[in-house]
Amino acid sequence: MNWTLSVIIICIILLLLFGWQEIKRADRRRLSWRLLAIVLAVAALACLALPLSYRGQIPVADQSTGILLTEGFNKDSIPVGSPVFTLDKAIQKNYAKAQLINSLQELTNRKPALKQIKILGYGLEDYELKQLKNIPVSYTPAPAPSGIQSISWPAKLKTGEALNLQGKFKNNEGSPVKLILKGLNTTLDSVIIPSGKTSNFQLAALPKLTGRVVYQLLSLSGKDTLANESIPLEIEPTKPIKVLLLSASPNFEDRFLKNWLGENGYAVAARASISKDKASEEYFNLEKLNLQHITTTLLDKFDVIIGDLSALKSLTPAEGGALKQQVTQKGLGVIIRADSSGKAASWLQSSFPVNTVAVKEQLSVPLILQNSKTKTARLNIDPTYIGYRNNTQSLVTDAQNHELAATTLAGAGKLVFTTLNHTYTWMLAGNKQDYASLWSLLINQSARKLPPSDNWKVDSPFPNVNEPVILTLQSSVAPSSIAINDQPVSPAQNAATPYEWQSTYFPQKTGWQQAKWGGRGQAWWYVNTKKSWSSLKKLKKAATTHIFVANQSQKDTVTKQIQQKVKIEVSKIWFYLILLASCTFLWVERKFTT
Repeated sequence: MNWTLSVIIICIILLLLFGWQEIKRADRRRLSWRLLAIVLAVAALACLALPLSYRGQIPVADQSTGILLTEGFNKDSIPVGSPVFTLDKAIQKNYAKAQLINSLQELTNRKPALKQIKILGYGLEDYELKQLKNIPVSYTPAPAPSGIQSISWPAKLKTGEALNLQGKFKNNEGSPVKLILKGLNTTLDSVIIPSGKTSNFQLAALPKLTGRVVYQLLSLSGKDTLANESIPLEIEPTKPIKVLLLSASPNFEDRFLKNWLGENGYAVAARASISKDKASEEYFNLEKLNLQHITTTLLDKFDVIIGDLSALKSLTPAEGGALKQQVTQKGLGVIIRADSSGKAASWLQSSFPVNTVAVKEQLSVPLILQNSKTKTARLNIDPTYIGYRNNTQSLVTDAQNHELAATTLAGAGKLVFTTLNHTYTWMLAGNKQDYASLWSLLINQSARKLPPSDNWKVDSPFPNVNEPVILTLQSSVAPSSIAINDQPVSPAQNAATPYEWQSTYFPQKTGWQQAKWGGRGQAWWYVNTKKSWSSLKKLKKAATTHIFVANQSQKDTVTKQIQQKVKIEVSKIWFYLILLASCTFLWVERKFTT
């Protein structure tokens, strides 16, 4: 009351003072307008200083609707008068009106009973939502968070295979974000995400160790580390791949390839024609075989054939038929090297038309290997390229996107065709890594694939400590037991898929976990910390909550809207505008009349 009285007295004094000054002015023009402007200005000033409000009615939610706050909720979306709950202590600390509950069963068993639950924020996990299956649920999601929106990489690699990590990143920061892939404290690859953009990204590396390793994916904004995520990998040593080399004549390309294959653990048998009825034979990591005649029995001992096109064309009809049968029916792979044998029809080349460019000498160009972001060292190549076909996949190209190696399916097997015949020059120049990368790619793409007997899957993405993880074993033989970290778990057979057994496990520690089943197999999987992959976990919970609400059985529930009388404060913006307009009129009127 003292403040209100003081404001009124001061405003009356100002009104009399300013009014008397206008009345005693010699210029009597627009006097009534000047006095009106003074009255409005003083009145607006008084309204700005005094708390003005009125009583009105606003709709509020019925007490039968409970509000459940999760991370990312917006305070403005909380209805007035509804009971508010949360499972998160941090949310309860920042929003004192929310009642902290220990489990969702407190909502389902609440008296008086809730007829509906409205979830605000990023939502809940699937195992949490299942506790609300008897209550209708609605959902108001939070905006998508900044950070990684999706990501994928192979959990297992073979020695020599490249790691390719792909994903999408949303940058809400005011500056660019740098994503860095690190291994053993060494930067392996990096990419920049522009400010305010959502961009796809790809990072690549070639692991040099075997066993279980954990790389790091860093998100940096300037000097600030936004996230530091773990990239667990299991790099398995390659089982010896058995290779049969067939050559029309001895050459440097075969000589270096035989040596490299033998030094890297491949089982190699090589046959090179010396004359019409004579051929040389060499063996590496393999017992001596009879290579005089190519039969299905012989080819059954190998995983991939590497040969000159002329050597493969020169096979007898019986040998050619045995080769085709092994490829199309048994999954044998063939790497065909183009040569000058002409364009005679052959099922080995039918998917790979070769185009020759008229130049006087060989070209020296860097190559681009499949799934590699960097170019190799320069290599001498013949001016012949593979024409594009819809049923082929490019493996090696040059900077002008000319195909130098491509692959296609041939029944159960694969054919790889290449025009590269001088890769040994890399070895002579000391570019051993490029040589290894090229031939590892060609062999891995073509080699016979054997179906695994058992398959272990972690169905819960980014598993956390003390949270349920769904584990699935696919096996043709029922497991006698399954143990996680030497703790037995009880698998349940999938009724729809009889060769699947599922288990639920609650990890007690972070890091690598070991699974064993039936004394026949084992697998490793990784558990993250609760703070890791924050943006992905938020998106997953939001998607899970959306699906739960969409699939939930609809119940006849009516949310009653009631009216509540409340004190509503008058907006001050109108009084600011009146004061500004009045003062502007008085200033302009005096300015242009003097």
